[in-house]
Amino acid sequence: MLTQKVSTIDELLQFVSTLRQKHGVRLWFRGEENADLTLIPSIQRSQKRLDSERYIANDFYIRARQILDNPPDKHNYAGWVSLMQHYGLPTRMLDWTQSPLIAVFFATETYRETPDTDACVWVLTPGLLNEKEGFGNCIYPIDADTTQEMLLPAFKHNHHNPELKNKILACSSTENNLRMYSQYSNFTVHNSLERLEDICDENMLYKIIIPSGRKQYFIESLRVFGISESFVYPDLDHISSDLRDSYGI
Repeated sequence: MLTQKVSTIDELLQFVSTLRQKHGVRLWFRGEENADLTLIPSIQRSQKRLDSERYIANDFYIRARQILDNPPDKHNYAGWVSLMQHYGLPTRMLDWTQSPLIAVFFATETYRETPDTDACVWVLTPGLLNEKEGFGNCIYPIDADTTQEMLLPAFKHNHHNPELKNKILACSSTENNLRMYSQYSNFTVHNSLERLEDICDENMLYKIIIPSGRKQYFIESLRVFGISESFVYPDLDHISSDLRDSYGI
């Protein structure tokens, strides 16, 4: 796996441009505030979470249906898991974005809380991942039948399609959600306990390191491009947060 350290926005964009020349425009990016974290979904970060996955998913379904005006259909497992992901519950999905700058935002937004920790941006070629996993060199929508089958074991016991076991699938968001739209959201669905970096070859996955001492520079540079909290999280709370930062109050 190729790793590249960058200190400026220009260096980042030059590296991404090189990858686009090699692979075309279909690249996905994931920002991590800690460069040492591995590419596994949040549900896999402890055995306790894995053992509780179906209980979490079904409890969320029960409670959320009672308060949502327009909940997903009962069997729209992709819709329910997307909502869980959106509201911070552990799932078998990883978030990706089509924008390298959005990924940099996620990697550096906590620079005040993690001043001594290097951040990183992962770069994935999703078509090549799907081809390797036997899905063909195409990107599935998250509500495709194959994706729904990938997510079914999160809700039901012993509902495993053997052809989809131990697979990772790249899929695109189709949810009617402003935040997902603003973030150019995409996902990988993990029915495998293997780390993504262990199954990808050198043409499928790259890692861009952002040194800890440069994180504030990156987050401030992004504001020049109009990428701020209220752009990434378009709601009143984050508009207010942006204004407090802008006026130093």
